[in-house]
Amino acid sequence: MINSINFFLILILTSSAFSQDPESSYNKGIKLLEENQLLQAEESLNKSLSIDPSFAPAIQGLSKLYLHKGDLKKANEYAIKAVQADEDFRDWSGKISKISEHIQNGNRNVQQGLYDDAIKEYDAILSSHPYFPDAEFYKGLTRFRQKNIDGAAEHFSKALKIYPEHSKARKGLDNVTKQFLNAGNKSYKRGDLSKASDYYEKALSFDPNFYLAYFQLGVLQKKQGKSSMAINSLSRVLEIKPDHDKTWFTLGTAHESDGNLDEAILHYSKAIEINPGYSKAYGNLGKLLTEQNDYKRAEDILKTIIQIDPNYADAFMRLGLLYALQENFVEAVVNLKISTKIDEKDYNKFFNLASAFNHLEKYKEASEAAQSCVDLKSKFGGGWLELGIAARGNRNNTRAKKYFEEARKDRDWRKMAERKIDEINNPAKYEK
Repeated sequence: MINSINFFLILILTSSAFSQDPESSYNKGIKLLEENQLLQAEESLNKSLSIDPSFAPAIQGLSKLYLHKGDLKKANEYAIKAVQADEDFRDWSGKISKISEHIQNGNRNVQQGLYDDAIKEYDAILSSHPYFPDAEFYKGLTRFRQKNIDGAAEHFSKALKIYPEHSKARKGLDNVTKQFLNAGNKSYKRGDLSKASDYYEKALSFDPNFYLAYFQLGVLQKKQGKSSMAINSLSRVLEIKPDHDKTWFTLGTAHESDGNLDEAILHYSKAIEINPGYSKAYGNLGKLLTEQNDYKRAEDILKTIIQIDPNYADAFMRLGLLYALQENFVEAVVNLKISTKIDEKDYNKFFNLASAFNHLEKYKEASEAAQSCVDLKSKFGGGWLELGIAARGNRNNTRAKKYFEEARKDRDWRKMAERKIDEINNPAKYEK
């Protein structure tokens, strides 16, 4: 019985001694460091030192860890501490000093415009210490000074692969990828969609989480009629930045183009939830609700827009059309008139106003609105049709036929115009 107790005591003491062994925590820390799991590595190395504060390998391990983070100052401090704990680690301290020397030489060469010489200095570091992110960062800065944006982006990306939290490399990469984005936007505005797409794709090749590049790519793809690709790109934005209101709105327009109106309504509603002042989202939502005959909700939405943005002409137009659908042409006219006063360049707003006046048999006002419409867009058949309806209302069939003939030239309005002409030529045919 006593021997059994002694055995268990020995076992406990042995286990305790093993748990207090700094080397096991050190080995774990080094393994984690090699796997680039820096947080866990630091914990294990500090645990090793909590067991034995003078354990030089663990002190050196922390020096290597800080070098991995790009913190040369801290790396040097721990290198000195390692030497103080054990003279055998003086060689490592010398290597840290050599890295500092290469950095200083490289930066000096950059200032003097000796870019190739600077690159050699940084490469000398990486040949021995490939996990030191600052060497890649400084190579990136050098390429940037050379106006080699692709090269700069490449090296900033490499620095971040070594240490994802390298703030300077992140800032550098953000800067160059924004240049790709801006170049893409300029190409987009010029109408060169292919080149714009190349710039956006290039930005994403260096930074797969650059959500603005995904957004612009989605907008471009939608413009090209590539709806499914646009939806994929825009959905990627929301994976990275779920509160990006413009993406929710644009996804709504993509779904609307595909005829997925329920999805479109959902996305417009989400855009409004994120940004309660998003007037365009309100406008599109109001339009879709109108099309789905949800008139009460549509009216509430459109009135909300007007409160948010009293100069939003489309909101007044859509509210006017909503009232017109309900045959409330008096209110339709009120809102459509406001829309034309705010936006005097949109022929469609004058067309809708003319139509509402014609329904009220206010032919003089209808004629004026329709004339404004065709003045803005002479080939739009709808404006000529409303002019004809107004002329016929004033019992001027000759003028009406002339206007209807103009409307016939527009393929979209041809059948309706021909019907109106036939009504004049063959009135008995249409008598009830």
